[in-house]
Amino acid sequence: MVAKEVALVMPKMSMTMTEGVFLAWRKAEGDPVRQGEVVCEVTTDKVDMEVEATVDGVLTRLIAEPEDVIAVGEPIAYLSSEADDLLDGLFDTPAPAEPEPEPEPEPVAAVAAPRGNGVAAVPAARRLAAERGIDLATLTPTGPWETIRLADLPTVDTPPAPVKRVRGGRAAVARRMSASAQVPQFVLYRDVDLTTAATRRGAIGWTAVFTKVLATALRRHPELNAGWVDGGVRRHDHVGVALAVDTERGLLAPVVTDPDRQELATLARRISDVVGRARAGRLELAELSAPASTTLSNLGGAGIDAFQALLTPPQATALALGAIAPKVVPVPGGIGVRLRCTVGLSVDHRVADGADGARLLATVQELLDGELV
Repeated sequence: MVAKEVALVMPKMSMTMTEGVFLAWRKAEGDPVRQGEVVCEVTTDKVDMEVEATVDGVLTRLIAEPEDVIAVGEPIAYLSSEADDLLDGLFDTPAPAEPEPEPEPEPVAAVAAPRGNGVAAVPAARRLAAERGIDLATLTPTGPWETIRLADLPTVDTPPAPVKRVRGGRAAVARRMSASAQVPQFVLYRDVDLTTAATRRGAIGWTAVFTKVLATALRRHPELNAGWVDGGVRRHDHVGVALAVDTERGLLAPVVTDPDRQELATLARRISDVVGRARAGRLELAELSAPASTTLSNLGGAGIDAFQALLTPPQATALALGAIAPKVVPVPGGIGVRLRCTVGLSVDHRVADGADGARLLATVQELLDGELV
């Protein structure tokens, strides 16, 4: 069979993805690749992903460089392969048309496709030239296939202070919190007593305890297990708790679905696994895109006594957990020491009122005192 050159393009890994950031190559130019081998790593707003080859072949040209922002469908490399089914389905490209008799050979694409003024340039050089107002046509290319590289741009004696482009998880948080600023929300604070729960939870972490308690409370208060969608309140028939996880790439919020319907020990193991993979950048897209009806954020371990968790639209609630510590409190006949935690419940005022939130927090305390834990 005759080897054909085919472009490997930035894959579309979710319905909302429009671009990705290239991270690193796992293979070098000229390396053979086999079906199922990881070729490179890319990242979206939510998670790092490995890109695998689905056919055998040889990498002939590598185009993408680390930190390049590449639109879905744009080439990141070229592969020479004799396989009939060239990367079918992996990169979300249209199916090839029926071949015509004796077709003309396809033109070989340049390393960086010309855009606008017809000059080929790597994405980073194109962005920097645009920021400095430099015409790419006036530069002398030194890259392969007469491609403008960063080194081809003239140096400046006093460059302007660079503006760091926000990408990945930080960009996702920025979009969500900008939308949150448009939500009329309020927060209710309550000190919950954990003395009874502490004697029953054993070695299970408090995040797992509160995840189950919050989900159970929302199930009992369906008016708050809802969201503001298309100008109205939409109630959910499930409970999805998004867990705010601090990672090296920023805040991630994997979703645990229906945690109130699991045994506490099983839930604790599930949460430990999800948090570990979130910090390692190995979450599945389904865990980030599953519908969430609330968010749980725990900063107690960082020494924060109380805080407000901003809502993530269209969720109607978010629960913030402060530090858990013994506190001196009034008791019958005098004062005593009880294990306490200040929780903050944020509520979308379009969905519910303060009294609704107060009732939910009362249920949270009842569950902590009862047999749930």
